[in-house]
Amino acid sequence: MTKKIVNNVKYIGLFAIILLSVIACERDFEDIGIGLVDNNQFSTKSAIFEVIAYNVDVETSRVDGLPEHLLGIYKDDNFGFIKTSFVSQLGLTDIVDFGDNPSIDAVVLDIPYYATSLDKVLIKNPENTDVNDSIPVPNYHLDSIIGNQETEYKLSVFESGTFLNLLDPADPTKGKIYYSDEEYNEKALLYSDEHFNPNRNDTVLYVNRNFLDDDINTVDDIDTIKTDNVTPSIKLPLDTNFFKNNFVNQQASGVFDSNDNFIDYFRGIIVKAEETSNKEGSLMTLKMSDANVTIYYTNTIFTLENGIDLNDNGTTDDVDVPIRTKQTMVFPMSGLRVSRYVRDYSSSNVESYISNSNRLNDGQDKLYLQGAAGSNAIIELFKGVASDSIESIREKNWLINEANLILYLDENAPSNTNVPKQLLLYRYDDNSQILDVFTEAGINGIGGLLERNDDNEPIKYKFRITDYISEVLKLEEPLNIEKLGLKVFHSSDAPNFQFGVTDTIIKDFSWNAKGVVLKGNDFPLTDAKRLKLEILYTINNE
Repeated sequence: MTKKIVNNVKYIGLFAIILLSVIACERDFEDIGIGLVDNNQFSTKSAIFEVIAYNVDVETSRVDGLPEHLLGIYKDDNFGFIKTSFVSQLGLTDIVDFGDNPSIDAVVLDIPYYATSLDKVLIKNPENTDVNDSIPVPNYHLDSIIGNQETEYKLSVFESGTFLNLLDPADPTKGKIYYSDEEYNEKALLYSDEHFNPNRNDTVLYVNRNFLDDDINTVDDIDTIKTDNVTPSIKLPLDTNFFKNNFVNQQASGVFDSNDNFIDYFRGIIVKAEETSNKEGSLMTLKMSDANVTIYYTNTIFTLENGIDLNDNGTTDDVDVPIRTKQTMVFPMSGLRVSRYVRDYSSSNVESYISNSNRLNDGQDKLYLQGAAGSNAIIELFKGVASDSIESIREKNWLINEANLILYLDENAPSNTNVPKQLLLYRYDDNSQILDVFTEAGINGIGGLLERNDDNEPIKYKFRITDYISEVLKLEEPLNIEKLGLKVFHSSDAPNFQFGVTDTIIKDFSWNAKGVVLKGNDFPLTDAKRLKLEILYTINNE
């Protein structure tokens, strides 16, 4: 009985030691180490290592196969000016047959916004002058737009003269890759407006039907077009004469016999944003999956009267009566879509930081991060630590409990409010994932999410790179110390774990134009918010 009691006490004590150790390892950096078993064999300590961080320009980024595309212009003091456009092929969804005697009433390019429905607003009923008689109308908030939505800028649509090739002409076994600085041939102008700005309540399209009686000078009917879910979208009226000559009049030429014939004949459209008197405006991320060009037309259908006076000629015994009928034909913006970004850093804060040659050695006090071929940062760990000092640390055989990189927002930077929700830390030289992404089961396992204070103000991003630092500082076969890259996170940056294949290479996609200014390393040591590496470790005192 005594032996059994002793064994139980022994196991309880061992369990308590393990439990306390686990609790200690799971605590935040500030609390870790409190409550460890009070003996002299192990000690938990912390160390701060200075790092070097500086800005780098991203001259171009990959723009084919993006889930989202940018359109518009945007300027701020931090990152300068950007204007964006995109090129898209059109696709066939059905046999193209405009029928007999077709006449085009309207051609409309429709591109949905990302929008959130708000409570309906009441407006005065136009059919009733009673001030108390109001009707509810939809009300929306446009998501994924940065800049001033009230400021107008120029928007144009062109026929594209550049064929978007799916395969690389130099090596047809590979897909063609498109980058954001490529140029595209603009042919016929299909639409232009110098007074465009986003409209959050643009939910209805009205189409005048002018050809029901074959008289273009009369409006025979007005169609009210709404989508099933009634969401706002950009609706641009395109040149009807162009589509008459190049679509309707070509229906028997064979260009619509297959999708390949069609995209070789009509190579797509370019939607282009440009500045007017100034460079102010807004930048939109658009819902391209539902975008299309729709031709609204009228043609002649021949039908039997069957006892009904369809053509108002006073008889009911005619056959093959011509009836003018309203029709639509939809060409989705499918196939290849690519974007183009044009940047101008002049007079912006980031310009001097990217061009400063001293940044490579000393680091910088501000880090400018923006997507859409904007700017990234490079972080060099242990750069100021002598190699023999690193070897000395390795020989001490630290047990790394936690290693953190914490990046605070620069509270003095202008326009530091429209910031990305997440950043990505990666191995810069080979553009690949950092170790902790895999050991911590994904991107979010290492952090990088925007953290806010109690007043919902953005304050910092935090990365946990414990396993990476453990491998760098281990005694036998340590990892080489590498440059780390820091960028705005995109969904394409996440590794692919499907089918047992792990893709460690980070793709060059970048479509999020939001930016943030962070505090770098070039601050006095007394500044608690400067960039640094914090390591918490345990050593064996024996």
